[in-house]
Amino acid sequence: MVKTKFKKAVSLMLAAVMSLTAFTGIGATTAFAAVGEKADVYLVDYPRSGDTNNNGEWGHGNLNYMNGWKGLSTKYTGLRAMGSYSGNIAYCIEPDTGQRTGDTLTEKDENFFNNISPNGTISGDDIRLLIGRILQYGYRGGISTSWKSQNESDANCIAHAYATQILIWETIVGERDAGFNHVSTSGYNAVLECVSTAHPLRSKILSYYNSMVTSVQNHTKVPSFCTRSSGSAKVNELEWNGSKYVATLTDTNGVLGNYNFSANIDGVSFSVSGNKLTVSMEKAPSKEFTITAAKKNGVRRGVVVWSDGIHQNGNGIQDVVTYAQEVSDPVSGFVKMKVSYGSCQIVKTSEDGKVDGIQFTISGNGVNQTVTTANGGKFQLDNLMPGVYTVTEQSIDKYVPQEVHRVTVVAGQVSKVNFNNVLKRGNLQVIKSSEDNLVEGVTFHLYGTSLSGIAVDEYAVTDKNGVASFDDVLISGTTPYTIEEVDTAIRYVVPANQTAPINWKEVTTRNFTNILKKFSVTVTKSDREEGTPQGDATLAGAVYGIYKGETLVDKYVTDKNGQFTTKEYVCDNDWTIREITPSEGYLLDTTVHKVGAEPQLYTVEHNQTANDVTEQVMKGNIAIIKHTDDGETQLETPEAGAEFAVFLKAAGSYESAKASERDYLICDENGYAVTKDLPYGIYTVHQAKSWDGRELLADFDVYIAKDGQTYRYLANNRNFESYIKIVKVDAETGKVIPLAGAGFRL
Repeated sequence: MVKTKFKKAVSLMLAAVMSLTAFTGIGATTAFAAVGEKADVYLVDYPRSGDTNNNGEWGHGNLNYMNGWKGLSTKYTGLRAMGSYSGNIAYCIEPDTGQRTGDTLTEKDENFFNNISPNGTISGDDIRLLIGRILQYGYRGGISTSWKSQNESDANCIAHAYATQILIWETIVGERDAGFNHVSTSGYNAVLECVSTAHPLRSKILSYYNSMVTSVQNHTKVPSFCTRSSGSAKVNELEWNGSKYVATLTDTNGVLGNYNFSANIDGVSFSVSGNKLTVSMEKAPSKEFTITAAKKNGVRRGVVVWSDGIHQNGNGIQDVVTYAQEVSDPVSGFVKMKVSYGSCQIVKTSEDGKVDGIQFTISGNGVNQTVTTANGGKFQLDNLMPGVYTVTEQSIDKYVPQEVHRVTVVAGQVSKVNFNNVLKRGNLQVIKSSEDNLVEGVTFHLYGTSLSGIAVDEYAVTDKNGVASFDDVLISGTTPYTIEEVDTAIRYVVPANQTAPINWKEVTTRNFTNILKKFSVTVTKSDREEGTPQGDATLAGAVYGIYKGETLVDKYVTDKNGQFTTKEYVCDNDWTIREITPSEGYLLDTTVHKVGAEPQLYTVEHNQTANDVTEQVMKGNIAIIKHTDDGETQLETPEAGAEFAVFLKAAGSYESAKASERDYLICDENGYAVTKDLPYGIYTVHQAKSWDGRELLADFDVYIAKDGQTYRYLANNRNFESYIKIVKVDAETGKVIPLAGAGFRL
């Protein structure tokens, strides 16, 4: 049965082809013979058995295309033929719909696409036109089951056919716009992904693919100087070259050779050289005329659709298309030309690009007219009598004054006169000085807005003489520029910005001086424990040195308040204060005190800092061993319980002395007692209590003048001796009774 259908289908296809070859329809009016005939589809999968490239790398997995279309998983590259395995190549237009060899489809003409809904990118009519143009440049031969990819000619056929199929799929799913430009798939698979990177024919397929894309895109591309509508055609000027009127038009689209040219008036000649069209006339035309560019061989392939009547994703039997004879696909472009009898064209250029809105006065031969440039700095005055004209530009402050130009206008020609405005400029010189005479390599920044509105942002660096030059600077406007020193060395006070007006042909001078940051330090010495001096010690008279690195620069002595203030020095990171000689009663402070004179800490010239230093007072104690006799016996008797008051002598008494400057001792059973550590000074030791009948030890002084020293004293008392004088008096009168020899009992 299949074999019978096959024979019938072949005969039907042949009849259709024979009928189509005699048809020359135009555009959408095309009708195809044998519409309604039926034929079977034959599928051929590659690689075929016996193909040396039968490596399983021809297919792809499931793919999700745009607008709901899918690419079903396959191990093969599938191609189709109508009527038989040797019939005309057929191309799928329903990529996700199944199909089997022997499926019968009905022939329809290309008007089939009029009923297809837009695919989200282009209309059904655009799909029809694009498929016809793809087929114009695609593979249109037969198909053979004997094709082998390792054979060059067979490989070319397979690759060309598959490239054609890919482009048709791209058009169907919406990957191509009306200009045949590729659009973004927005996250969906691209149709081209069906060609695996391991596909043995990938490079050939892509080569055909790219070539066909270019051909289809160029199919309706007109020369760049043309428009698709005569009403919107650009007007170009024919100019007199001394012998005829000529215009040369340049095609940047690269399609000039695909077109023939004609004019709607007589006497127009055309010549093409590369991408240039030369239009010439012996006589000037009396009016504007139109040139038509008509594409040579403006045709495409007619499209035959084979369908089961269901054109829907995944439903029915897969629809396919084949090709019919070429049908008309005219493409035209239009451009207009004219000739003026005499024109003067002012062409304005300017350094700042401001070329529109400039006024010029044209005078001569009865003309005295002021015009204003527009459209990129041009103005053309037409219908001028031949002769000499004077063109004067209105003076503008920001530009160097222009000279008057003379121009000769010739009939049939456009005489051009060029004016170029140069912006006025001046110079700025920055003179640098510094306290340490380092002036080379300093960067200055000049910025602001010029009179012309152009931003000025320039830098210059001082030379060995401290001069930074800004040359050819645009003159400033009502607001002068600002000049600033950039990246001022940290040792300097950042100099204030200055204004800098720039005038034409003048040199503006600005002076900048680098002032070194300086410091003085106030050192305050205090007692480490009490803050104020202890004992007889003093904070005055300590000798300190200020050092830079390890070098002693100056010495200073503390006053009565323990302070001194240095003179000014240049800020740096290695300044320190060190004690050389301590004040009376204090230990030497060996600490190296960092001043805090780092220049990054300061912004102005004169800076003050302070260092607080603490000192440790010298301390010692007094130990007493108290005995009760003065040596009249050979044995010493410890005076247990003897009491002593020890106080700073300068205080005057125990009660007046500070708690830290006094102590009260009670001797133990050995007659021994020792004070706490007392600060530097002279202390009075006063016995406050002794045994009955014993003399109190006379006060004595102890000078504590060495740190950590114990001052030891052994003290003895003798027995107390005294005399009694008895005077006899009258008990009533109180008068002395002189009586010798009277006796008394004690």
